Amino acid sequence: MDQATFIAYAAGYLAAIFGAFLLYLPLLVGFGLLLLLTGTVSLAVLLVRAATVGLYRYVARLFRTPTGRLHRGAGGGKLVSH
Repeated sequence: MDQATFIAYAAGYLAAIFGAFLLYLPLLVGFGLLLLLTGTVSLAVLLVRAATVGLYRYVARLFRTPTGRLHRGAGGGKLVSH
């Protein structure tokens, strides 16, 4: 096998590899975009869950505070002699 044939075969293999890459490029780009979309949705869900937990804690504290004041009395929880 002479040098020209070897270079021609190598160029053919490289062209086939490049062609396969170009053939699957739309699939790879689509897969990458799906990964980005999944990460964005996951981050949005995380932020919504954090806000929801904070809101639940705030509402629970709002409803718990007046009830606690009623049970403790005006003296800050201490017994008052009559």
